[in-house]
Amino acid sequence: MIKGVLVAFGIMVVLALIPVVHFAGIPFGPFIGGYFGISSVDGGSLPYAPRALVFGSLLGALVFILCALIAGVLTALVDLNPLLLWGGVAVFTFYAASMAALGAMYSLLKSSE
Repeated sequence: MIKGVLVAFGIMVVLALIPVVHFAGIPFGPFIGGYFGISSVDGGSLPYAPRALVFGSLLGALVFILCALIAGVLTALVDLNPLLLWGGVAVFTFYAASMAALGAMYSLLKSSE
């Protein structure tokens, strides 16, 4: 599962770094990453929905850790509104986790046909 999460995170980063693609790559990156990242995961004994939720939760935890580190550094170095900064961390974490779970679920359902 960790391999698939790292693949999904790599796809998110690549889509965010490409100059023209980042306008669509940042909002749709977690979904696309979840869609292709779950294919790197073994079948396992879990049904589709719990497997997609675990995948999305793990990707959300990775995104939270990285965003919290960045927000901590920005809080220490720059005088920004902490509520706005940490609110953005929470919103982006929830968005990334939910979209990755949806992408993984779509991929699993499409592969079962």
